[in-house]
Amino acid sequence: MKTLLKRIYDVLPFKQAIFSLLRVLPFPPSIYQHLHFQGIIRVRVPAHGTFLMRHHGYMIENEMFWRGIKGFEKISFELWIRLCPQANTILDIGANTGVYALIAKTVNPRATIITAEPVERIFAKLEENIALNGGGIIALKAAVTDHEGEVTLYDIPEREHMNAVSLERDHLAGLVGVRPVNVAAHTVKSIAATHGLQRIDLLKIDVETHEPEVLAGFMDILERDRPTLLIEILNDRVAERIEAMIGKLGYRFYNIDDVTWPPERVTTLSASKHFNFLLCQPQVAESIGLSA
Repeated sequence: MKTLLKRIYDVLPFKQAIFSLLRVLPFPPSIYQHLHFQGIIRVRVPAHGTFLMRHHGYMIENEMFWRGIKGFEKISFELWIRLCPQANTILDIGANTGVYALIAKTVNPRATIITAEPVERIFAKLEENIALNGGGIIALKAAVTDHEGEVTLYDIPEREHMNAVSLERDHLAGLVGVRPVNVAAHTVKSIAATHGLQRIDLLKIDVETHEPEVLAGFMDILERDRPTLLIEILNDRVAERIEAMIGKLGYRFYNIDDVTWPPERVTTLSASKHFNFLLCQPQVAESIGLSA
């Protein structure tokens, strides 16, 4: 019966038009998370404009449709929106379908924005979203790590939309259908050289416990530019490695729970309260309204 009802729901016409009228109502997540559809949606970034993206019927786009920029990772989004106007070069490592890159382009269309996404079927969605907004974002179909060449990515290809692929075998341990896939790999340093970046200002890094290797691939740039990092930290082992790498570079640490503003400043890294940490220099923190 459940399968039959889902099939009926999937073929119902005019869902997007109907839901567009209904979203003014205060539906709780327990209701709207089931009210999905497929189609192109427009997302408003207050005071900056809008961007388009295709809703494939999955969670991230559904949150953006029903709750706008306050959906999904709302505190991370708010920080990103405040940071992007200050950045001339912005990298989105592990871009998925490109939400952070699309926000960056909306907020700061003059910035050089580069995305990297290694999963071919997800990369196709990223490219479409970029095209829907007139281009202006560089998209690389590659993983980012500490060396150039080819790496093994652990994926579940049967899942059309997969948010947790990783270069770390253990990250998907226990899941059914995990397969190794060979993909191209770059370092941030090589990306900067290829695209003529004189410095790097801002990065979002979301690579499912492979973040330390990404940092290792551009340590000299980190030491030189001290770029701001919105970075996923899923466990204490990753946190300890990152802190050992950047602990002497003057960064402030903010643990983001994606509910509370402002995010909590902490003196040491640990597993995030939700997914992300903000790592930035004191002057950057103060410029976006974060206390000392």
